[in-house]
Amino acid sequence: MTTDGSREGLGIRSLLPVLVLDIACPYAAYQLLRQQIPRMSPSTALLLSGVFPVINNVRSLVRSRTLDIIGIVIFVGIVVGAASAFVTGDPKMLLIRESFVTGALALVCLMSLLWPRPLLFFIGRDFSTGHDPARMAEFNAMWERAGARRVFRVMTVVWGLGWFGEFLLKIALVMTLTIPQVLVAGPIESNGITIALILWTIRYANESRRRGEEAQRAEALAAPPA
Repeated sequence: MTTDGSREGLGIRSLLPVLVLDIACPYAAYQLLRQQIPRMSPSTALLLSGVFPVINNVRSLVRSRTLDIIGIVIFVGIVVGAASAFVTGDPKMLLIRESFVTGALALVCLMSLLWPRPLLFFIGRDFSTGHDPARMAEFNAMWERAGARRVFRVMTVVWGLGWFGEFLLKIALVMTLTIPQVLVAGPIESNGITIALILWTIRYANESRRRGEEAQRAEALAAPPA
């Protein structure tokens, strides 16, 4: 994962669409729909207000020009959450739709530790290589180093536990707060945890890279002259 690109992605400019489309617009749309159309059910109002996060997801996919596994799971989660809300009549099912996806991702993430390569290896490769064949081959070669394998497995454990924690916290918010409060607090909670995980990943990857380079230099100095 490239440090410069990741830090740039956490800038104010990149966070603005999240603040507007994921927090402000859904909250305003829900309040407006409930005030202007009192007979509209909370589930319908939530579903209509959820169009703004969908727009933000589509915008991200168009900009990245790729549809990765996370984008697919999020889209499926929105559809399943909306269907569940209408079947059960419970708007809370719609409020926690993304967190059901996060819970599923946490499960997949931790289960991927049993795969030949864990989930964070593939996510890191997508973000770092831009699907360039030469860079992907170079990234794949890192797996041959024991230190790199440990780094990706540790990242996978941390992200899996982080996603699972977000899932539990979101359920607690939905069960204790009102719908308008969750529309504001929910995205702040989920995006806050995601940003914290990204920042930790950048720091951990940089420190691991530095330790690896120091170990290589030490080995080179300790090697007998040819």
